[in-house]
Amino acid sequence: MSSFRRLDIQGLRALAVGLVIAGHAGVPGTPGGFIGVDVFFVISGFLITGLLLREIDRDGRVSISRFYVRRALRILPAATVTMVSVLVASALLLPEHRTESIAGDSVWSAAFMANIHFALDAVDYFNTEAPSPLQHYWSLSVEEQFYVVWPLAVLVAVLLVRASSTRASATAVIATMAATVVVASVAWSIYATAISPATSYFSTFARAHELALGALLACLLRRRGPLNRHVAAVLGLLGAGALVFAAVTFSEHLPFPGALALVPVIGAAALLVAGPETPTGRILSVAPLRYLGDLSYSLYLWHWPVLILVPELLPGGGWSVALGEIVLVLVLSMASYHWIEQPFLQRRLPVFRGGPRTLVLWPAALVIALVAGLGAQTYSGFRADQRAVAAEAWFQSDDAAYAVDESAPLRAQLRAALGLADRGAPVPPGMAVDVDDVWARSGYGCAATYGETASRYCVYGDAKADRVVAVVGDSHAGMWLPALDVIAQRERVRLVAIIKHSCPTWDVATTSDEMPDAECDTFREWTMRRLAKIQPDTIIVGTRAGLKSHPGDPRDLGEQWETGVRSVVDRLTGISADVRVLADIPSRPDPADCLASADRLEECVTVAAGVEVERNQLTRRAVEGTDARFVPTVDLMCNRRCPLVVGESILYQDLNHVTASWAKHVGEDLAERLGPLEHIEMTCSDASSKESAPQSHRPAGVHPCAAKEIDE
Repeated sequence: MSSFRRLDIQGLRALAVGLVIAGHAGVPGTPGGFIGVDVFFVISGFLITGLLLREIDRDGRVSISRFYVRRALRILPAATVTMVSVLVASALLLPEHRTESIAGDSVWSAAFMANIHFALDAVDYFNTEAPSPLQHYWSLSVEEQFYVVWPLAVLVAVLLVRASSTRASATAVIATMAATVVVASVAWSIYATAISPATSYFSTFARAHELALGALLACLLRRRGPLNRHVAAVLGLLGAGALVFAAVTFSEHLPFPGALALVPVIGAAALLVAGPETPTGRILSVAPLRYLGDLSYSLYLWHWPVLILVPELLPGGGWSVALGEIVLVLVLSMASYHWIEQPFLQRRLPVFRGGPRTLVLWPAALVIALVAGLGAQTYSGFRADQRAVAAEAWFQSDDAAYAVDESAPLRAQLRAALGLADRGAPVPPGMAVDVDDVWARSGYGCAATYGETASRYCVYGDAKADRVVAVVGDSHAGMWLPALDVIAQRERVRLVAIIKHSCPTWDVATTSDEMPDAECDTFREWTMRRLAKIQPDTIIVGTRAGLKSHPGDPRDLGEQWETGVRSVVDRLTGISADVRVLADIPSRPDPADCLASADRLEECVTVAAGVEVERNQLTRRAVEGTDARFVPTVDLMCNRRCPLVVGESILYQDLNHVTASWAKHVGEDLAERLGPLEHIEMTCSDASSKESAPQSHRPAGVHPCAAKEIDE
């Protein structure tokens, strides 16, 4: 049966887009819904190659211009309209810096290089923190990049067969090429995913085997007779089972694509081979699924922007908002299919009836993206200017309300800032997060990062002191270094930093696309050996409390956390009799977004609650009964509620890190909570000073007395 007449394929398209939408929307039981994209790739390779083979049968050749005309009519109109709509909505709803970023995304998307763009920006596909509403265009880019090469390869196959004296058919040569791509791409996908899952997710070559397998099936199924109906039925059930299995059991925690992608890919291939005359084929051929299959391209285009942008307009979520999002996606997709896709595909428009001039759609889409992006940025900047003017007028009319005495006790400062927000104060004009106002960019960036299992040995405080205080942990320990450095200088102790980004101090299994558990385990063991060698008088330890625990651990999250804290604290107290455990601070929505888009400071106030506060209690409980001491920090940021702005200070640098300037600002208060570090009057010897490394070879903030340790 000809592939272009198979009704079950439309139903398979509906299943694929349904999985994608369910996964993105967080529908329970579908954590692996993202595998719907892989199903789409197999279908696309099957249908497009089948079309090219029929053209070879009919005309004896392949028309490259005709191929790209068809692609232009199929892909560009709906994709461009969606893109422009996203830019308009972004300009109306999002802050200026996000609109600017999305405008850049639109240009890459219009050029069908979005996957390269997101990979270069180290975007995590599964990251839920303010993703681009155009991020899903990565898959369109992968597909179009494949189709830049594939029809040319098919044309070469035809020419080779014509020039050959053998009886080889074009179909056989094309099948051989497809099989070669499948093998090479699978091998690369497995290798690349093991090295960098986040980057390989967007890789065209790591996905090419999915499209090529569809192409191979189109070649192999052309002249075969029908399968035994029982075999076909079993094959269809196995294929459907593979898709369900992947959708239910796969998740963001697993390395993908890699070898795992073969499960949905082979499942989709099995359904294509089984055909429509099977139980699964008949189910996929029912009219409602066929109609959703017709809408599948528009559903894919519209669902992601709706899921990202509607919460900006209707924050809080809930079932009513989720239902409204589904309805909106359906309405927009139906309108897109009937009023945009079909008029172009059926060539009802006089200008675009399929001739060579139709190819102007490709550069036109890019120009439209550039113009729309520029317009969105201009309007977003105008909105920002209007907010700044209104804010300036408010503060000029009520100067007393703006005053926050930054020399007052910290609790009084927090109360005054919250009172200002409660009175309806706008965000002060010119207030924005400084990207350099973070510990790692202000002289304290001596920390291990991804791929590293040891850190440089960096010293702060009083480098000539003999008494040593070690600061151990991840970035949530490192973020207090600006304050701890000042405290250590005043109390005349040597401060040693042993920090690794995104590596929890506690023995709690977590999952990260950038860093496997084993890497963090290795760093923790290295830290223990380093501490045993240094023998610090005091250890200050901290870590992020908002970590995701490993889904494979059967223990209750609270039990995991307490056990992990207790085991590490016991080891640390075996090294130093004085261990002080820092609490974590509550996370909050992106401060840069709030300052850029909020009309009032009140919109940037959060509540001192959440997973960090809950786990602080677990940490405190785990520390009780040990020789360590728990050090609260939440009240350095919050007075029941947490302001983002206090006077002229911004408290948060991002979603969960304190700014370096605020850490210094509350240094005295942190010192009170820590207690004295017990100064002892001892200095480095002249000999050790002579062993110091040259200044040019020392990282920023490292003092000469540390040189011996650095070289060890």
